[in-house]
Amino acid sequence: MADTAEPRPEHGLTDFDDAGLAALVARHGGKPFQARQLTHWIYRHGASDAAGLRNLPARLRDAIVADLPIRSSRVVEVSRSADGTEKLLLGLHDGETIESVLIPEGERLTLCISSQVGCPVACVFCASGLDGVRRNLSAGEIVEQVLHARDRVAEARHGGLPARITNVVVMGLGEPLLNLANLEAALARLCDEEGIGLGARRITVSTSGHPERMRRFAALRRSYGLALSLHAAEDQLRKELVPTARAPVAELIEAAQHYFEITGREVTYEVVLLADVNDRPQDAAALIDALHGRTCTVNLIPWNPVDRIDGLRRPEAARVDAFERQLVAGGLNVTVRRQRGSDRDAACGQLRLHRAAET
Repeated sequence: MADTAEPRPEHGLTDFDDAGLAALVARHGGKPFQARQLTHWIYRHGASDAAGLRNLPARLRDAIVADLPIRSSRVVEVSRSADGTEKLLLGLHDGETIESVLIPEGERLTLCISSQVGCPVACVFCASGLDGVRRNLSAGEIVEQVLHARDRVAEARHGGLPARITNVVVMGLGEPLLNLANLEAALARLCDEEGIGLGARRITVSTSGHPERMRRFAALRRSYGLALSLHAAEDQLRKELVPTARAPVAELIEAAQHYFEITGREVTYEVVLLADVNDRPQDAAALIDALHGRTCTVNLIPWNPVDRIDGLRRPEAARVDAFERQLVAGGLNVTVRRQRGSDRDAACGQLRLHRAAET
Protein backbone atom coordinates (compact mmCIF):
# COMPACT_ATOMS: atom_id res chain seq x y z
CA MET A 1 0.00 0.00 0.00
CA ALA A 2 1.41 3.40 -0.94
CA ASP A 3 2.02 6.21 1.50
CA THR A 4 -0.64 8.84 1.74
CA ALA A 5 1.06 11.65 -0.19
CA GLU A 6 -0.23 14.46 2.02
CA PRO A 7 -2.05 14.66 5.34
CA ARG A 8 -5.74 15.29 4.77
CA PRO A 9 -6.63 18.41 6.78
CA GLU A 10 -10.34 17.99 6.19
CA HIS A 11 -10.25 15.52 9.07
CA GLY A 12 -9.49 17.97 11.90
CA LEU A 13 -7.06 20.57 13.22
CA THR A 14 -4.66 17.83 14.35
CA ASP A 15 -3.85 17.22 10.68
CA PHE A 16 -2.29 20.68 10.32
CA ASP A 17 1.39 21.26 10.95
CA ASP A 18 2.54 24.54 12.53
CA ALA A 19 2.60 26.35 9.19
CA GLY A 20 -0.89 25.12 8.38
CA LEU A 21 -2.27 26.27 11.73
CA ALA A 22 -0.60 29.66 11.28
CA ALA A 23 -2.23 30.04 7.86
CA LEU A 24 -5.61 29.03 9.28
CA VAL A 25 -5.35 31.55 12.12
CA ALA A 26 -4.28 34.27 9.70
CA ARG A 27 -7.21 33.48 7.41
CA HIS A 28 -9.56 34.18 10.30
CA GLY A 29 -7.82 37.43 11.22
CA GLY A 30 -5.60 36.13 14.00
CA LYS A 31 -1.98 36.98 14.75
CA PRO A 32 1.06 34.66 14.47
CA PHE A 33 1.46 34.31 18.26
CA GLN A 34 -2.14 33.13 18.45
CA ALA A 35 -1.29 30.20 16.18
CA ARG A 36 1.23 29.03 18.74
CA GLN A 37 -1.36 29.50 21.49
CA LEU A 38 -3.70 27.31 19.46
CA THR A 39 -1.01 24.62 19.24
CA HIS A 40 -0.49 24.76 23.02
CA TRP A 41 -4.20 24.36 23.75
CA ILE A 42 -4.62 21.45 21.35
CA TYR A 43 -1.57 19.44 22.37
CA ARG A 44 -0.21 20.61 25.71
CA HIS A 45 -3.60 21.18 27.34
CA GLY A 46 -5.69 18.71 25.34
CA ALA A 47 -8.47 21.07 24.27
CA SER A 48 -11.07 19.21 22.23
CA ASP A 49 -13.60 21.99 21.55
CA ALA A 50 -13.83 25.78 21.23
CA ALA A 51 -14.42 26.21 24.98
CA GLY A 52 -11.01 24.69 25.65
CA LEU A 53 -9.18 27.37 23.65
CA ARG A 54 -9.35 29.68 26.62
CA ASN A 55 -7.09 32.64 25.92
CA LEU A 56 -7.99 33.01 22.25
CA PRO A 57 -10.57 35.67 21.39
CA ALA A 58 -14.04 34.14 21.24
CA ARG A 59 -14.56 35.31 17.67
CA LEU A 60 -11.33 33.69 16.51
CA ARG A 61 -11.77 30.37 18.29
CA ASP A 62 -15.40 30.03 17.20
CA ALA A 63 -14.46 30.74 13.58
CA ILE A 64 -11.63 28.20 13.64
CA VAL A 65 -13.68 25.39 15.15
CA ALA A 66 -16.62 26.19 12.87
CA ASP A 67 -14.21 25.55 10.01
CA LEU A 68 -13.02 22.17 11.32
CA PRO A 69 -13.26 20.16 14.55
CA ILE A 70 -10.12 19.98 16.67
CA ARG A 71 -10.23 16.19 16.66
CA SER A 72 -11.90 14.07 13.99
CA SER A 73 -12.06 10.87 16.09
CA ARG A 74 -13.88 9.94 19.28
CA VAL A 75 -13.70 7.24 21.94
CA VAL A 76 -16.48 4.73 21.27
CA GLU A 77 -15.71 2.20 23.98
CA VAL A 78 -13.19 1.47 26.74
CA SER A 79 -12.56 -2.15 27.77
CA ARG A 80 -10.65 -2.78 31.00
CA SER A 81 -8.78 -6.01 31.59
CA ALA A 82 -8.41 -7.71 34.95
CA ASP A 83 -4.69 -6.85 34.89
CA GLY A 84 -5.38 -3.10 34.47
CA THR A 85 -4.77 -2.94 30.71
CA GLU A 86 -7.30 -0.74 28.92
CA LYS A 87 -8.29 -0.95 25.25
CA LEU A 88 -9.76 2.14 23.58
CA LEU A 89 -11.95 1.72 20.53
CA LEU A 90 -11.88 4.91 18.47
CA GLY A 91 -14.42 5.89 15.82
CA LEU A 92 -13.00 7.80 12.85
CA HIS A 93 -14.62 10.49 10.73
CA ASP A 94 -15.54 8.05 7.94
CA GLY A 95 -17.10 5.40 10.18
CA GLU A 96 -13.99 3.20 10.40
CA THR A 97 -12.62 2.14 13.79
CA ILE A 98 -9.16 1.51 15.25
CA GLU A 99 -7.89 0.29 18.60
CA SER A 100 -5.18 1.51 20.96
CA VAL A 101 -4.12 0.03 24.30
CA LEU A 102 -2.93 1.47 27.62
CA ILE A 103 -0.58 -0.95 29.41
CA PRO A 104 0.34 -0.04 33.02
CA GLU A 105 3.33 -1.59 34.77
CA GLY A 106 4.39 0.08 38.02
CA GLU A 107 5.08 3.74 37.30
CA ARG A 108 5.44 3.01 33.59
CA LEU A 109 2.43 3.46 31.31
CA THR A 110 2.84 2.38 27.69
CA LEU A 111 0.37 3.31 24.97
CA CYS A 112 0.19 1.04 21.92
CA ILE A 113 -1.19 2.90 18.90
CA SER A 114 -2.26 2.02 15.36
CA SER A 115 -0.95 3.40 12.05
CA GLN A 116 -3.51 2.02 9.58
CA VAL A 117 -7.14 0.89 9.52
CA GLY A 118 -6.48 -2.85 9.43
CA CYS A 119 -3.19 -4.39 8.39
CA PRO A 120 -1.74 -5.54 5.03
CA VAL A 121 0.96 -7.83 6.47
CA ALA A 122 -1.28 -10.90 7.09
CA CYS A 123 0.86 -12.73 9.64
CA VAL A 124 -0.80 -16.13 10.04
CA PHE A 125 -1.01 -15.80 13.83
CA CYS A 126 -2.31 -12.21 14.09
CA ALA A 127 -5.88 -10.86 14.23
CA SER A 128 -4.96 -7.46 12.78
CA GLY A 129 -4.61 -8.66 9.21
CA LEU A 130 -7.60 -11.01 9.07
CA ASP A 131 -9.70 -8.49 7.14
CA GLY A 132 -6.93 -6.73 5.24
CA VAL A 133 -6.23 -3.01 5.28
CA ARG A 134 -8.73 -0.24 4.54
CA ARG A 135 -6.51 2.84 4.47
CA ASN A 136 -3.66 4.71 6.10
CA LEU A 137 -4.30 6.87 9.14
CA SER A 138 -3.58 10.56 8.73
CA ALA A 139 -0.92 12.14 10.94
CA GLY A 140 -3.69 13.71 13.03
CA GLU A 141 -5.48 10.39 13.52
CA ILE A 142 -2.23 8.87 14.80
CA VAL A 143 -1.65 11.75 17.23
CA GLU A 144 -5.27 11.78 18.40
CA GLN A 145 -4.83 8.29 19.84
CA VAL A 146 -2.35 9.81 22.29
CA LEU A 147 -4.64 12.73 23.08
CA HIS A 148 -7.61 10.45 23.75
CA ALA A 149 -5.50 8.11 25.87
CA ARG A 150 -4.13 11.04 27.86
CA ASP A 151 -7.71 12.15 28.55
CA ARG A 152 -8.52 8.63 29.71
CA VAL A 153 -5.54 8.60 32.06
CA ALA A 154 -6.73 11.85 33.64
CA GLU A 155 -10.24 10.40 34.07
CA ALA A 156 -9.14 7.00 35.38
CA ARG A 157 -6.56 7.86 38.03
CA HIS A 158 -8.93 6.40 40.61
CA GLY A 159 -8.75 3.11 38.69
CA GLY A 160 -5.03 2.74 39.34
CA LEU A 161 -3.49 3.96 36.08
CA PRO A 162 -0.13 5.77 36.48
CA ALA A 163 -0.17 9.56 36.32
CA ARG A 164 0.98 9.93 32.72
CA ILE A 165 1.84 8.09 29.53
CA THR A 166 5.57 7.37 29.68
CA ASN A 167 6.07 5.42 26.45
CA VAL A 168 4.41 5.05 23.05
CA VAL A 169 4.79 1.98 20.84
CA VAL A 170 3.49 1.96 17.26
CA MET A 171 2.56 -1.72 17.39
CA GLY A 172 -1.22 -1.67 16.94
CA LEU A 173 -3.14 -2.10 13.71
CA GLY A 174 -1.11 -1.62 10.54
CA GLU A 175 2.42 -1.59 9.14
CA PRO A 176 3.83 1.82 10.17
CA LEU A 177 6.52 2.02 7.49
CA LEU A 178 3.88 1.71 4.76
CA ASN A 179 2.49 5.00 6.09
CA LEU A 180 5.86 6.63 6.59
CA ALA A 181 5.05 10.21 5.60
CA ASN A 182 2.16 10.48 8.04
CA LEU A 183 4.05 8.53 10.70
CA GLU A 184 6.98 10.94 10.48
CA ALA A 185 4.69 13.96 10.86
CA ALA A 186 2.83 12.38 13.78
CA LEU A 187 6.01 11.43 15.68
CA ALA A 188 7.40 14.94 15.20
CA ARG A 189 4.22 16.32 16.76
CA LEU A 190 4.45 13.89 19.68
CA CYS A 191 8.02 15.05 20.35
CA ASP A 192 7.30 18.79 20.03
CA GLU A 193 8.52 20.32 23.30
CA GLU A 194 5.85 23.00 23.09
CA GLY A 195 3.13 20.40 22.65
CA ILE A 196 2.95 16.80 23.87
CA GLY A 197 6.70 16.79 24.61
CA LEU A 198 7.37 13.04 24.57
CA GLY A 199 11.05 12.20 24.17
CA ALA A 200 12.02 10.37 20.97
CA ARG A 201 13.71 7.65 23.03
CA ARG A 202 10.32 6.85 24.58
CA ILE A 203 8.80 5.99 21.19
CA THR A 204 9.27 2.61 19.47
CA VAL A 205 8.06 1.72 15.98
CA SER A 206 7.47 -1.92 15.06
CA THR A 207 7.79 -3.09 11.45
CA SER A 208 7.52 -6.37 9.59
CA GLY A 209 10.42 -5.38 7.37
CA HIS A 210 10.70 -3.25 4.17
CA PRO A 211 14.48 -2.60 4.12
CA GLU A 212 14.34 0.57 2.00
CA ARG A 213 11.76 2.13 4.30
CA MET A 214 13.81 1.14 7.34
CA ARG A 215 16.70 3.06 5.79
CA ARG A 216 14.43 6.04 5.11
CA PHE A 217 13.30 5.90 8.73
CA ALA A 218 16.94 5.85 9.83
CA ALA A 219 17.62 8.90 7.66
CA LEU A 220 15.37 10.96 9.97
CA ARG A 221 18.25 10.64 12.47
CA ARG A 222 15.90 10.64 15.43
CA SER A 223 16.31 8.47 18.51
CA TYR A 224 13.16 6.43 18.00
CA GLY A 225 13.37 2.77 18.92
CA LEU A 226 12.90 0.21 16.15
CA ALA A 227 11.44 -3.28 16.60
CA LEU A 228 11.65 -5.74 13.71
CA SER A 229 8.99 -8.47 13.69
CA LEU A 230 11.24 -11.31 12.56
CA HIS A 231 9.49 -14.45 13.93
CA ALA A 232 11.95 -16.78 12.19
CA ALA A 233 15.54 -16.52 10.98
CA GLU A 234 15.11 -19.05 8.15
CA ASP A 235 13.63 -17.57 4.98
CA GLN A 236 11.15 -20.32 4.11
CA LEU A 237 9.71 -20.52 7.62
CA ARG A 238 9.42 -16.74 7.83
CA LYS A 239 7.59 -16.72 4.51
CA GLU A 240 5.11 -19.26 5.90
CA LEU A 241 4.50 -17.10 9.00
CA VAL A 242 4.49 -13.76 7.14
CA PRO A 243 3.10 -14.55 3.66
CA THR A 244 3.61 -10.99 2.40
CA ALA A 245 7.32 -11.05 3.28
CA ARG A 246 9.50 -10.22 0.28
CA ALA A 247 12.99 -9.41 1.54
CA PRO A 248 15.37 -12.17 2.69
CA VAL A 249 16.07 -12.29 6.41
CA ALA A 250 19.72 -11.32 5.86
CA GLU A 251 18.63 -8.15 4.06
CA LEU A 252 16.25 -7.23 6.88
CA ILE A 253 18.97 -7.69 9.47
CA GLU A 254 21.39 -5.55 7.44
CA ALA A 255 18.79 -2.76 7.27
CA ALA A 256 18.24 -3.06 11.02
CA GLN A 257 21.99 -2.88 11.59
CA HIS A 258 22.08 0.26 9.43
CA TYR A 259 19.38 1.76 11.67
CA PHE A 260 21.53 1.02 14.73
CA GLU A 261 24.63 2.54 13.14
CA ILE A 262 22.81 5.73 12.12
CA THR A 263 20.76 6.31 15.29
CA GLY A 264 22.71 4.50 17.99
CA ARG A 265 19.48 2.79 19.08
CA GLU A 266 19.66 -0.94 19.69
CA VAL A 267 17.13 -2.79 17.52
CA THR A 268 14.69 -5.28 19.05
CA TYR A 269 13.87 -8.43 17.10
CA GLU A 270 10.39 -9.71 17.93
CA VAL A 271 9.58 -13.41 17.74
CA VAL A 272 6.03 -14.62 18.32
CA LEU A 273 6.53 -18.19 19.52
CA LEU A 274 4.18 -20.87 18.18
CA ALA A 275 4.25 -24.39 19.63
CA ASP A 276 6.11 -26.84 17.36
CA VAL A 277 6.36 -24.24 14.59
CA ASN A 278 9.18 -21.83 15.47
CA ASP A 279 9.99 -22.70 19.09
CA ARG A 280 12.26 -25.67 18.35
CA PRO A 281 15.99 -25.90 19.14
CA GLN A 282 16.84 -25.52 15.45
CA ASP A 283 14.84 -22.30 15.32
CA ALA A 284 16.79 -20.89 18.26
CA ALA A 285 20.05 -21.98 16.60
CA ALA A 286 19.09 -20.17 13.40
CA LEU A 287 18.41 -16.96 15.36
CA ILE A 288 21.78 -17.24 17.07
CA ASP A 289 23.55 -17.65 13.73
CA ALA A 290 21.66 -14.75 12.12
CA LEU A 291 22.13 -12.28 14.97
CA HIS A 292 25.58 -13.28 16.23
CA GLY A 293 27.70 -10.23 16.90
CA ARG A 294 24.81 -7.77 16.55
CA THR A 295 23.98 -5.27 19.28
CA CYS A 296 20.34 -6.15 19.74
CA THR A 297 17.64 -7.68 21.95
CA VAL A 298 15.37 -10.58 21.07
CA ASN A 299 11.87 -10.17 22.47
CA LEU A 300 10.07 -13.51 22.75
CA ILE A 301 6.27 -13.28 22.64
CA PRO A 302 4.38 -16.51 23.43
CA TRP A 303 1.41 -16.52 21.05
CA ASN A 304 -1.88 -15.06 22.27
CA PRO A 305 -4.82 -17.12 20.90
CA VAL A 306 -7.08 -15.42 18.36
CA ASP A 307 -10.65 -16.29 17.36
CA ARG A 308 -10.86 -17.32 13.67
CA ILE A 309 -7.29 -18.68 13.73
CA ASP A 310 -7.12 -22.45 14.10
CA GLY A 311 -4.31 -24.94 14.18
CA LEU A 312 -1.84 -22.89 16.25
CA ARG A 313 -0.96 -23.31 19.91
CA ARG A 314 0.73 -21.20 22.57
CA PRO A 315 3.93 -22.96 23.70
CA GLU A 316 4.18 -24.27 27.24
CA ALA A 317 6.14 -22.11 29.67
CA ALA A 318 8.89 -24.75 29.93
CA ARG A 319 9.36 -24.63 26.15
CA VAL A 320 9.63 -20.83 26.20
CA ASP A 321 12.16 -21.03 29.04
CA ALA A 322 14.27 -23.56 27.14
CA PHE A 323 14.21 -21.40 24.00
CA GLU A 324 15.27 -18.37 26.03
CA ARG A 325 18.11 -20.27 27.70
CA GLN A 326 19.42 -21.45 24.35
CA LEU A 327 19.47 -17.91 22.96
CA VAL A 328 21.21 -16.55 26.06
CA ALA A 329 23.78 -19.36 25.92
CA GLY A 330 24.37 -18.33 22.29
CA GLY A 331 25.26 -14.80 23.36
CA LEU A 332 21.98 -12.98 22.70
CA ASN A 333 20.21 -10.55 24.99
CA VAL A 334 16.64 -11.83 25.50
CA THR A 335 13.40 -10.60 27.04
CA VAL A 336 10.06 -12.42 27.29
CA ARG A 337 6.89 -10.36 26.93
CA ARG A 338 4.25 -10.84 29.58
CA GLN A 339 0.69 -11.54 28.46
CA ARG A 340 -1.37 -8.40 29.12
CA GLY A 341 -5.02 -7.65 28.36
CA SER A 342 -5.83 -11.01 26.75
CA ASP A 343 -9.23 -11.23 28.46
CA ARG A 344 -10.24 -8.13 26.46
CA ASP A 345 -8.51 -9.10 23.19
CA ALA A 346 -5.98 -6.35 23.90
CA ALA A 347 -2.82 -8.48 23.98
CA CYS A 348 -0.15 -8.56 21.28
CA GLY A 349 -1.62 -9.91 18.04
CA GLN A 350 -5.25 -9.65 19.16
CA LEU A 351 -6.12 -6.15 17.89
CA ARG A 352 -8.41 -6.10 14.88
CA LEU A 353 -10.98 -4.15 12.92
CA HIS A 354 -13.82 -3.96 15.43
CA ARG A 355 -16.72 -3.91 13.00
CA ALA A 356 -15.23 -6.66 10.84
CA ALA A 357 -14.72 -8.79 13.94
CA GLU A 358 -18.42 -8.60 14.76
CA THR A 359 -19.79 -9.49 11.33
